[in-house]
Amino acid sequence: MKKFNSRLLRDEISLILALALGLISSVTFGQNPVKKVIPHFEGMKPDTRVTRLFNTAKNDPELCNGSSHDLLVALLKKLDIPIESQILVYSKTSAQNPHIAPQTPRAIYFSDNVYLGWVQDGEIEVASFDPKLGLVFHLVGLTTHKQGEPPVLNRDQTCLNCHAGSSNHDLPGVMARSVHVATTGMPIFEAGSFHVRHSTPIEERWGGWYVTGHVEGREHMGNSVAEESADGSSIEVRRLAEGNLKTLDGVFPTKPYLNGGQSDVLALMVLEHQVAVHNMLVEANLTTRETLKRQAEMRKAFGEGNDVPLSDSNAKILDRLATRVLNEMLFVDEVALPGGIEGGEAFQDAFAKKAIKSKKGKSLRDFRLYERMMKYRCSYLIYSEAFQQLPTEIRTRILDQLHGILTEPDKWAQFSHLSSSERKNILEIVSETVPDLPPSWK
Repeated sequence: MKKFNSRLLRDEISLILALALGLISSVTFGQNPVKKVIPHFEGMKPDTRVTRLFNTAKNDPELCNGSSHDLLVALLKKLDIPIESQILVYSKTSAQNPHIAPQTPRAIYFSDNVYLGWVQDGEIEVASFDPKLGLVFHLVGLTTHKQGEPPVLNRDQTCLNCHAGSSNHDLPGVMARSVHVATTGMPIFEAGSFHVRHSTPIEERWGGWYVTGHVEGREHMGNSVAEESADGSSIEVRRLAEGNLKTLDGVFPTKPYLNGGQSDVLALMVLEHQVAVHNMLVEANLTTRETLKRQAEMRKAFGEGNDVPLSDSNAKILDRLATRVLNEMLFVDEVALPGGIEGGEAFQDAFAKKAIKSKKGKSLRDFRLYERMMKYRCSYLIYSEAFQQLPTEIRTRILDQLHGILTEPDKWAQFSHLSSSERKNILEIVSETVPDLPPSWK
């Protein structure tokens, strides 16, 4: 009689069940994996920092009265988003394209937990995190606002047409995109575009964005528009402003913007880091839930209890997922910045105010600004809602692997960019400031 390896048999049945339940990647079946993990995704009521605020908005005079600017200021304050985080984008890559152009850019403000966009004579766009849905998008109705009532908060599913596309692995996420832009603000996609993360060369960043400050010795695509040749075979780039700008005053009317003519280069780079990490955390969250659902079906098929460990194949999925999260959080392949970054002090001060410090005063929000962006290359988003809301099965794996990377570097060659002293400092900061660390950190 042929003998079977029960462990292998279980993994094979797990795969069969996954196929039967429609839980394999959308690349194979052309379906939105969000709906497979969360079948009633569109109908589920989100629970985010934004929805919780609006649940009590009718009793808040600051959210019921005033101009559009007043409401914008109130929302930023109540969502704990610094005005100094303002960055300005003039490419028509939003749900509110008719309001966006080089003379009327869209303002984006952000914190560790919420992204907010504002356009002149339009609505407010907000993206925030739900522990079960990942990233959720809403529109705050400024144009229909009635005095004495809070503006209407509408969940915007149309955002998923782009924000849950192939560039985000078909999962809801944020985007930092660099494009060549025509004088109208329309992207010239035929000329190429870039989805930006920390490994993207500076020369490929910020197309369609205004930039104040600079990266020493590097040209970028910001502060410019492009025109196609008559035959469409090439483009000619024209600068909207020359040199390294301290302010955008005079480039376009900046008075309507809360932080004036500021679109700080460092804020842009921080945003790009956050986008990559947040997208990876959303993927880790939803993929883990998908994996655990598949495991539950497998246990049911075998008549097993909930205390049975994950199958080898499912455990490997989560292990690899944890490593991918850490590739983003630990700045693997970050582009070298030998000349340094010259940004404004206002954003740096606002960013530093959120620092959680070790006993020696060290923080994961400490900037370096030469050779690399951060002094200690472990993302401060380890404190974010998106990280803290991860299922225990993946959060523990990430933190266990992080501890191994910091204490046994020979076993983690892909993270060799971290020096011995840097690993020691990160270990100290994380062990003293991150809550609910697993036993590996004790």
